Amino acid sequence: MHTPKKYSGNEHQKSAERKKDFSFFYDVVKLLSGNGFVQVFRILLSPVISRLFLPEFFGIRQNFSSIANIFGAISSLRYDQSIMLPKEREKASNQFGVSLFFLFLTTPISLITVWLFRDKIADLLNAPKLAPYLWFVPIQVFAIGAFNVFKQWNARKRKFLQLSMAEVTREVVADGMTVGFGLVDLAGGSTMIISRISGQVLSMFTLGLFILKEDGKFIIDRLRWKEMKAGMREYKKFPQFNLLAAFLSSLSLYLPGILLSAYFSPTTAGYFAMGQSVLRLPVVLIGNSVGQVFFQRGAKSYHEGKFAATVEETFKRLIVFGVFPMLVITIIGEELFTVAFGSEWAQAGVYSQILSLWTLMIFIAYPLSNITNILGKNEVSIILNIFKVAAGVGSLVIGGITGNVYLGLWLFTITGIITYGVFILWATTASGIPVWTTLKYLLDNLVFSAPFLALIIIFQCFNPLPERTLTNLEISLPYLGLILFSILIGIVYYLIAVLRDPSIKEALQKVLKKYLNKK
Repeated sequence: MHTPKKYSGNEHQKSAERKKDFSFFYDVVKLLSGNGFVQVFRILLSPVISRLFLPEFFGIRQNFSSIANIFGAISSLRYDQSIMLPKEREKASNQFGVSLFFLFLTTPISLITVWLFRDKIADLLNAPKLAPYLWFVPIQVFAIGAFNVFKQWNARKRKFLQLSMAEVTREVVADGMTVGFGLVDLAGGSTMIISRISGQVLSMFTLGLFILKEDGKFIIDRLRWKEMKAGMREYKKFPQFNLLAAFLSSLSLYLPGILLSAYFSPTTAGYFAMGQSVLRLPVVLIGNSVGQVFFQRGAKSYHEGKFAATVEETFKRLIVFGVFPMLVITIIGEELFTVAFGSEWAQAGVYSQILSLWTLMIFIAYPLSNITNILGKNEVSIILNIFKVAAGVGSLVIGGITGNVYLGLWLFTITGIITYGVFILWATTASGIPVWTTLKYLLDNLVFSAPFLALIIIFQCFNPLPERTLTNLEISLPYLGLILFSILIGIVYYLIAVLRDPSIKEALQKVLKKYLNKK
């Protein structure tokens, strides 16, 4: 096993890595082009959906999605994560087969579980209306599992544009159908669930057809049961350690909504779901794209002895792009939600203010989580996720027992920051980057962001706009002014951030040039 190359600060090494660094971020930008469209589309439709569907309906969909996503993430026993690691395509093909083999075995288990326990599950979640729709969970579990397998194969081949197209399909179909149901007076938790399933299934087929057309014959011709069994043994740490880690990670992500529904109401879970969906926009838009590219590049650079440089550059960019938007939401969350989604969603804005720093840590930690796979330290994921689940559940249970949702969310955020923070420091240190270097990047960005954030706070405290409501839209003029000012400040922040980073600047210029040439 290779030992991660220790960090070196000399300029000659950084210059030598420049070309590779540019290629890394060019791949990220390609993914962002698709994800960016998805997020703009969702941002445009979210105010419409929030006015067509009650918070209770969001809570019902959140409960369904939480159950399906938890089991979908482990439906291939995490062998999908091994597709990226072999040097030989033949070996990767057999890991592809192993992943699908276990997916077809585990999906019926979810069907049996629903058949036996659907009513008890719905009662436990304080959402009896959910019970009939739990029959759809196995379909969603299979679609999520298959998509994850296909995603790893595409990422291995650097087919990031195809991956973006599939993700665009998922969100456009899901949100488009949701709006359609609402406009024809069929708003409800059931139609939101059906829309989400339809988007996931179509995205699975989209990505699957790409693979079948380009690599189907290659994969099928090289599938051998003997090699598949050998792959199961070689990568046995994935079901042994990553399976539990992924299950616990999914629990830590989706269990809060379930607990809030159980202790309070589906409406409270709906507020949480809306707040989380907005907070996770940067995670989905940037964090996931960086994570997919990083896994492919990181595995390669590890074999080349250049892993520390790849991790360092990835961490720097995550800090630059993640810290500012999360801190902005901490400042203006309530105003943002009131203007964007209506006054009935102001509570979701307060939740987002509390949870924003927790989401920032997820934004940074998610792409770096693949370090445990690359270094073969899968057991670290289990330890991390045990602490995440225990701390998160404990925090929300305390809030539930005391009947204080704010106490539960604050404890949840604080324990999450500590847990993810420790993991980030471990991941960067294990990759060969000193702790001080990691902290320095964070402190430097906080200093860089401070003047921009200060301008937003000053505008919020001394808002010059008169207390007036735009009659037709029932939007507070001071709130709207604050949001528009924050957007302007954000644009200036990111323009300066890009200009300060030659690699990102060059990647964006190359994508723009290709787009203009096509025109």
